[in-house]
Amino acid sequence: MSVHLSEAEIPTALSQGEGQFREFKSAWDRSAGSPRKLNWKTLRDKIADAVAAFANADGGLLFVGVEDDGRPSGHGYSDKHVEGLLAVPDSRLRPGVRCRTARVEIDGKEVLVFDVPQSTEAVMVEADGFPYRVGAGIQLEPQELINQRKQALRVVGYEQRFRAEATLDDLDLELAGRFLDRTPVGKRAIEEALAYYGLIDRYLGQWKITNAGLLLFARRPALKWHPRAGIRVFRVAGRKRLHGRRRNVTQVGRADPPLALSLTEARALAGAQVRQSERLNGLYFEGVPEYPEFAWQEVLVNAIAHRDYEVTSRETEVWFYDDRVEISNPGNLIAPVTLERLREGGRAHGTRNPMLVRVLAEVGAMRDEGEGIARIFDEMADRRLPDPDIECDSGLFTFRLFAEGGGSG
Repeated sequence: MSVHLSEAEIPTALSQGEGQFREFKSAWDRSAGSPRKLNWKTLRDKIADAVAAFANADGGLLFVGVEDDGRPSGHGYSDKHVEGLLAVPDSRLRPGVRCRTARVEIDGKEVLVFDVPQSTEAVMVEADGFPYRVGAGIQLEPQELINQRKQALRVVGYEQRFRAEATLDDLDLELAGRFLDRTPVGKRAIEEALAYYGLIDRYLGQWKITNAGLLLFARRPALKWHPRAGIRVFRVAGRKRLHGRRRNVTQVGRADPPLALSLTEARALAGAQVRQSERLNGLYFEGVPEYPEFAWQEVLVNAIAHRDYEVTSRETEVWFYDDRVEISNPGNLIAPVTLERLREGGRAHGTRNPMLVRVLAEVGAMRDEGEGIARIFDEMADRRLPDPDIECDSGLFTFRLFAEGGGSG
């Protein structure tokens, strides 16, 4: 089997559902009641779109012969037709994509697996444009925008660089094992699991450690690897910061790397600053947080996952004011994400840290379905709270959530 995952690990991947890094394609047409084998050319084209979309984004796994709910349903094609499907990444895409592919049997059903790498340039489906993966969906993007993003990753790919002075002893392998236990490769030897995600690599008999591996799992104290990889939380007494004798700012805490620990610590620090009120619900009063829990937690984890770790002069910061919370992280937006698309609550995906994002998504620390921003806007609206405000200025990305009575206007 040439695909990265073993047959025993694939059911765990299927149980995680579709998202930024996983896609399921059925090989059956169920529109007329009893299932019929899907037209071969139709399935071929679906595979081409999915593979190109993964390659143009962050890579991922395509499972053919699997229903939307993750249930293996197999296919009804001959060996000749299956070989044609497995050849799609090279035969239908320009430039061709060198996928790892496999035919595996899951619950008595044959499933075709495509392990798609991230491409170095925009990939086109013949006569069908440039698909791009956004969460669990696909949208067409201009070739120049995809190439712009790939050029940015080549320039600022901090997470993928190896640290010559780091060794495996600099990682907390016990922490890494606990953290990765829920992933499809969580039962492997920890070195193999880390290598699967590209966090370490074997070279001349020695393990090389990436910045992403150190950010996630470095032994504490870990600031020697990145002096500003932590998260600081502040409380402002009022609606604006004052200085000097009138200073009204308190740093309530900080969460230092590694991210496998600081994510939970940062959530706890921020959660303690979210005030509660009481509202009558029927015959009883219930506690209501000033911001929807999903909204502020989604903004926080996105800030940590997507920040520019090339910047070593400032941290991710969370500022609580009387009327709002501001979460800021170093870094400009990565194409094809734009402020306009985010402000409209639209689906968008682009990150300079695809390795970190994939690990955090597969352990359930963040969502990878592409609906996070839209859901933040929806949850704020459901609570009759003002729309969030988003800005990116001078290399600092800031997301504001407003409490009742707050607002950008």
